[in-house]
Amino acid sequence: MPTSSRDGGQPTPAAISAVGLRKSYGDKTVLDGVDLYIPAGTVFALLGPNGAGKTTAVKILSTLITADGGQAQVAGHDL
Repeated sequence: MPTSSRDGGQPTPAAISAVGLRKSYGDKTVLDGVDLYIPAGTVFALLGPNGAGKTTAVKILSTLITADGGQAQVAGHDL
């Protein structure tokens, strides 16, 4: 599982990690290679314009839909 380092040099595990997430609906690509790393114990905001893929990314990370490609982990569990 990917980690980062806090001020004290202690590794911080990733709460959420995604590499190359892809999702398409028919010929419409809604996510194209999204990489995301959110360390445990942090607050994260996902911002962007309408149609940017925010809801699709959250649905994939919450296992409501499946990704067409890429890898993702939430709390150390592969999706």
